[in-house]
Amino acid sequence: MTKYPLLPYSRLVYDMERWMPRIYRGTATLRFPHRAGDKERVEQALRAAVANHPVFRMRTDRHGNHYDAPLPDPLHGRYHDLAVQAQGEDLLLTASMDRILGDGRSIAIALDDFCRAYRGEQLPPDDYWAYVDAFGKSKLSARYANSRAWLLREFADQTVPVHPKTDRRLWTLLPPKAGLLTEDYTALLPAIQRLSGNSLLSLDGFFSLCAALAVAGYNGTAEAALTWAYEGRERPGEQRVFGSLHRDIPFHIRRSADREALLKETRAQMRSGIARSDYPYTLTPPYTKRWNYAVNVLRIPSADDLLSLFPITAELLPAPPQKYAYALLDIEIHGSQDSLNILYRYSATHYKEESIRRFAALLRQNAEWLLK
Repeated sequence: MTKYPLLPYSRLVYDMERWMPRIYRGTATLRFPHRAGDKERVEQALRAAVANHPVFRMRTDRHGNHYDAPLPDPLHGRYHDLAVQAQGEDLLLTASMDRILGDGRSIAIALDDFCRAYRGEQLPPDDYWAYVDAFGKSKLSARYANSRAWLLREFADQTVPVHPKTDRRLWTLLPPKAGLLTEDYTALLPAIQRLSGNSLLSLDGFFSLCAALAVAGYNGTAEAALTWAYEGRERPGEQRVFGSLHRDIPFHIRRSADREALLKETRAQMRSGIARSDYPYTLTPPYTKRWNYAVNVLRIPSADDLLSLFPITAELLPAPPQKYAYALLDIEIHGSQDSLNILYRYSATHYKEESIRRFAALLRQNAEWLLK
């Protein structure tokens, strides 16, 4: 039995859950129309999709290493439980899953495999363990060493704020209660799309810039930093891997009245950050003491876009409210062709709702200013 260290983000989850078990566990339910034979066909497709991804079979030891261990039933494992149940004229597919298994893109990959299996198509292979092995070997490369040196040189001695000043002191024994605020940016979507096209700047870059400027403005500082989640998966063999392949990349900006200079600097930082992202700087001790509390900007695959690809009608039911926050402040980008929403997931133990609203207002002001 070969054991490998967990991938960096999965290791973060592993360490957090030793303190607060299941804090990274989430549940989602899809509803389908129930026709004769559908339950068996949906369940069969679900089993095939899950069995296609080795990470669902993983076990972890007390040292934070993981390994492959066959499951009696693909639908039930150490970090997941899935079930298909008939309810009147509907079928309910309920998935309970731990984020130690994978990132947002992973969910899209698994849903695509489910659709392929439902249609009776062959599923592309997932080379998860090959990716983990290659990642481990990359730590011995000159590129890895050079990326580490560059990131330390750029960020290790920084003292700029990485999050809005909290209302309660950061170190507290109180559990981090979950808070949520949603802002509709749909009216700004055409202008953002035009700016993105003209400036060659992704949504991640645009909102990272807006958020970093908001952190600086909220704290009354000239500059600020944060992290943004890069999907990774540059190589063809990685496109079908279900796992925590995404990388949290540090981003730093100084406030300026020159919009074009800010956009240019953001684009340069996005590119240089990706180029050095093979070294997981923000997830590596001792730098985690600072960056674990940084604002994190991440893009979430659109549920509507994913469900539109389904071969059968499916509806995503509202999720139960989250009880505990797993981050101080995450800024989620939920976008599709005709809608755009920003979700602020925050620790209500550390921030009052009015403080997050104030921060959100600063972010919107920055967005509207950049779009003028």
